Amino acid sequence: MRKALLFTLLGLFIFMKAYSQEQKPFVTLDNLHLNTRADFTVDYHMGNDTIAPSTDHGFAGKYLVVALDGTIGKRFSYHLRQRLNSPNIGFANTFFQGTDWAYLNWNFTDNFYLSAGKQVVAIGGWEYDSNPIDIYYGTEFWNKVCCYEVGASLNYISNSGNHHVLFQVCNSPFINAAMQSIYAYNLMWYGNFGAFKTAYSTNMVEYEQGKFINYISLGNKLQFNGVEMYLDILNRASFEQKQFFGQDITAIYGIGVDIGKKWIVFAKAGYDFNKAQLPNTDPFDTYVEPGKKVDFESVGFEYYPLGDRSIRLHLCGSHTSVDGDSKFQANLGLTWKIDLLHALKK
Repeated sequence: MRKALLFTLLGLFIFMKAYSQEQKPFVTLDNLHLNTRADFTVDYHMGNDTIAPSTDHGFAGKYLVVALDGTIGKRFSYHLRQRLNSPNIGFANTFFQGTDWAYLNWNFTDNFYLSAGKQVVAIGGWEYDSNPIDIYYGTEFWNKVCCYEVGASLNYISNSGNHHVLFQVCNSPFINAAMQSIYAYNLMWYGNFGAFKTAYSTNMVEYEQGKFINYISLGNKLQFNGVEMYLDILNRASFEQKQFFGQDITAIYGIGVDIGKKWIVFAKAGYDFNKAQLPNTDPFDTYVEPGKKVDFESVGFEYYPLGDRSIRLHLCGSHTSVDGDSKFQANLGLTWKIDLLHALKK
């Protein structure tokens, strides 16, 4: 099935290229990428009074992804990203489970467009917004959230292109069966003020019918002179809990520094905790469970041997503490991102 999909995409490109030689194409293919990553990972668990220290290690393929984008006529565009390695995302063990997104945009004015299909659930924050292939260590929330669901959104883009506001209605990321009748209502703003950029949202997410958890996510980014820094703060609160702010939190800080064209040095720290409820109670938040406290710190570098972003080597290490138990991890990996459209044109 996965090989058939890949050959179908390549055949589609060849057909449209031949068609475009005869007349102006009604359907275009503007982007076709194949991305993959494999790592060697070593975990060292510190142990405690009852569990002895231990070391686990091994090779693993992390991602094998095809992405394509294009236009249909003057007002429509299509977007697809398919994971060929069938990750455990969502509730259904189907091929569509591995589809990160497959949606159609209708640009009915120069500033407004409608989007429908399987989409990213519009939750703010720059860690959340990153391509998973570029994340080496993630927060507890990032590791567990189901961030791709079927829905629709109304989008506004300012004339300058610096502000993007959207309202989205989609299946709740907490669904575990089809036709469960629980939804998420998301309002999001991307802002660009030059060096400073925002990814802010407020979300009302049903975890059971008629029961909502609210997210307020503030993603802040600074970019200047080869330096990128971001700070994300995500507050989660059910309307059934007594205190709304500061009880169920994820916070992430990251920094990356370009050294020439081939090197990036980075560091990242994340913190999750949930004291909105006592442990072992029916949770409002199932991503960061009641009573849980997780923090991690990581540092590493990326090396791009060709000077562009097509091939990447990375080496990084982290320390993670989960409710007081410590783990150290070292990770060495290879990523390659092939622009198939550019390669086939040649």
